[in-house]
Amino acid sequence: MAALALALSLAAAAPAPAASERAAFHLAIAATHHAPPDLVLLLVAHRKEFLMGVREAAGRAPAADFRLEGKALSSAIWQKLPVGDLVHRFGTILGEVIAAEAPAAGDAAGREAWESAAAGPYRYAGVCAGCAAGDAAPVAAAIARSRSELSHAKPDALASRIVTDETNLLWAIWTGAGGDARPARKLDERNGPYTVPAATR
Repeated sequence: MAALALALSLAAAAPAPAASERAAFHLAIAATHHAPPDLVLLLVAHRKEFLMGVREAAGRAPAADFRLEGKALSSAIWQKLPVGDLVHRFGTILGEVIAAEAPAAGDAAGREAWESAAAGPYRYAGVCAGCAAGDAAPVAAAIARSRSELSHAKPDALASRIVTDETNLLWAIWTGAGGDARPARKLDERNGPYTVPAATR
C-alpha cells in the first residue's frame, strides 16, 4: 500500500511526459519501492525535484563512473546541501542509470514492447551485500557491464535489471552517508528475485 501511494504521489507530480520520459519515470519510481525508507520520505516530499532530475538525465550521456558519482552524492548529504538539491541529484543519478542501460530507439514494435516492459511488473534481484554496506563499486561494475550482458535481453529482463541496479545504487549512496541498512538485509540477493509491482501508468 505504501509503495502504491508513493508511485501515485510521484507520478502525479509530473506533467504528462513523452513516451521515453514516461518509461524513465516508471523505472525511477519503481526503484523507490525497495529504497531506504528514510530516503523515500525525502523523495516524496521533494518529488518534483526528483522527477525533474530523472527527466533531465535520462536522455543524455550517463555518468562516466557511477562509483565516484555515488560517493560524491553520499558526501553531499553530509555537507547539508538544500534537501531539494540533494533529491534532484538522486533523480539525476537514476536518470543516468536509465541512460546507460535503456535500449536504443528501435522500430515501432520494439519501442512499444519497451514502453510496456518499463511500466512493470519487474523481477527485482535484491540488494547486494556491498551496496547495503555503502559501497557503490558492485553496482557501478554491473552498470558498466550492462550493455554487453543485456545486448540480446528481452525488454522485461532489461527493465528489471535497470530497477535492480537503480535500487542498489540508492542503497549504496544512502548507507554510504550513514543511513540505516537494516531493510536491505531483509532483501539479500541470495533470497531473490523479488517481484516489484508495476509502476502507475
